[in-house]
Amino acid sequence: MSNPPPPLWFRLPPGYHSLDALDLSSLQRSASPVLTSLLEGTELLGPALRDVHRLTNLLAALRTSDTVHLSVGVHPDDEHGASVSFFSLSMANIATRPAGLAVAQCALAQMKSPCWNTSAGRLLRLPNGMPAALVAGTLVDPPRESLEELGIDKALDKVFQARLTIPCPSGEHIAVADLTSAAVRNSEAYTSILEGIGLTMSFSSPVESAAPVPQPTSRIRDLF
Repeated sequence: MSNPPPPLWFRLPPGYHSLDALDLSSLQRSASPVLTSLLEGTELLGPALRDVHRLTNLLAALRTSDTVHLSVGVHPDDEHGASVSFFSLSMANIATRPAGLAVAQCALAQMKSPCWNTSAGRLLRLPNGMPAALVAGTLVDPPRESLEELGIDKALDKVFQARLTIPCPSGEHIAVADLTSAAVRNSEAYTSILEGIGLTMSFSSPVESAAPVPQPTSRIRDLF
């Protein structure tokens, strides 16, 4: 029997709102009131809710591990209205092996995964000294049978996802942080945002840590 995954602390950039839902099947019900409170009375609400519906369907079809955190991001996006994204954090069990090897293997598997249409990846070193793998690209539609189970009868539009994989210190689990959006035009900025979130991640409480946690270095302020 494996041990439970350790707690993981991180900081979200402006525009992201933590959701009560951890079950992807209830994600849309949890995210819709957040968008309504932010965009009600504007012409941005309808398209934003449609993006939420599309993204929740895709995430539910692709779910492979237990989700421990979900947030929705809502940002003004010039003539495109509002750009909506989901940040999710999951924990998965892995065979115990060196952290660097685990990250490299995960990055290679992700880049070769049939879930990705196009992708690019690189290895990172986080401030806490842990290695990490960052992979970003567009997702392919899930198998038709997975869509049918969710009541979806047509192919989904193109969706972007950036994924950051971090091994837990125990070597028994791996943390998977995903940033997913239908705003493929903002893919470079969303990749930088996820990398910025990763720079704040720590497996020790920030209160107990002697070293200061660096501020996120994403391009969210430049883009939005």
